[in-house]
Amino acid sequence: MTNNNTKTLKWREVYSLAALNAAVVISWIAYHEYQPVLMENLGITHLVDFLIIAKAIILVTIPPLAGWLADRIMKKDGKYMIIFSVGIGATAMIFMVVATLVGTSHIMDVSGIIPFMIVIWLICMNLFISPANSMIEAFAPAKQLPIVVGVLFLVTELLYALEPVVVSLVTFFGDTLTFVVGGILIGGSGYIFHRVSRDEVLQRKTDLMKNDRVKSQSLVSYLAILTIGLLLGVGKAFIIEFLPEYFSERFASFAVSGSIISFSILGICAIGGFLISKKIAELDLRKVIMSSFVVLLIGVVTLILSGNVYLSLASALTIGAAFTIMNIGGLPYAIQNLSVRHVTYGVGIYIGASEVITGLFEYLYR
Repeated sequence: MTNNNTKTLKWREVYSLAALNAAVVISWIAYHEYQPVLMENLGITHLVDFLIIAKAIILVTIPPLAGWLADRIMKKDGKYMIIFSVGIGATAMIFMVVATLVGTSHIMDVSGIIPFMIVIWLICMNLFISPANSMIEAFAPAKQLPIVVGVLFLVTELLYALEPVVVSLVTFFGDTLTFVVGGILIGGSGYIFHRVSRDEVLQRKTDLMKNDRVKSQSLVSYLAILTIGLLLGVGKAFIIEFLPEYFSERFASFAVSGSIISFSILGICAIGGFLISKKIAELDLRKVIMSSFVVLLIGVVTLILSGNVYLSLASALTIGAAFTIMNIGGLPYAIQNLSVRHVTYGVGIYIGASEVITGLFEYLYR
């Protein structure tokens, strides 16, 4: 591979990863829409708490484990896509199996199988997250990674902001067809991403390993990445889980519901993050992230202490700004401070840590 090729931003690979992340977001929205419905229809609502806790544990633990396995396999056999392929294939298959089970629930008892299949699906969904997203280091020079993350952030957060529209489509399709479509989306986007990126990733990974940016990985680097992930999760949890309940309960007479405020902030974050990604790429990521921590702290404290609806809105937007900056700068910073041989594991820690507070809030506000 030529030196010029290593310095180019591979947009085709970036767009294929964005499509995969979009499929993941749509699948999560479908899951959140139909999981309570399935539990009620099958008469197993007593398992709702179990599934919330299981989901939280899986979201925190599986990405680091999958990243560690991917790095070990890459180091031993030179193969990077195995964990990714297993996760994609298993997730698509389980979607189809669940669709079949739901379609036959009127003629046979599947109440004992569905919870088990949901747990397996949750595990498989998180197997390919860290391997897929850690590949961005092979798609762009280190200084341009925030631009790549800006594109991914635009797609994922815009879809979350448009969740009511996605839910309407899910409701229109119905449960069986939704699971079939979910399987096709994950399987299809995963296959395209694999075909587009496999040769490029392997070649660039090999070249990066020859000139590893970090010769000896320190515990301090992992702790920094863990901290960034945890604080990113604070912003995410406040926007997605806390704000809807907070505004609906504290300012019930306000013209706009808490859910609309949450979705609107996500939309602003998505577009804003994309627009500022090029500027962030030019800055010192360490200083950017430290500044975002301060902004997040100000926003959270002000929101909790505020008794005024407009001050609360300003605080929510402040949290959204910090959440956006940490998203755009956090993953590139993590990658730049990790050895190429441990980058997938480190990205898994970052992703898993970002789900800790969200999982706690989801349980508290269930």
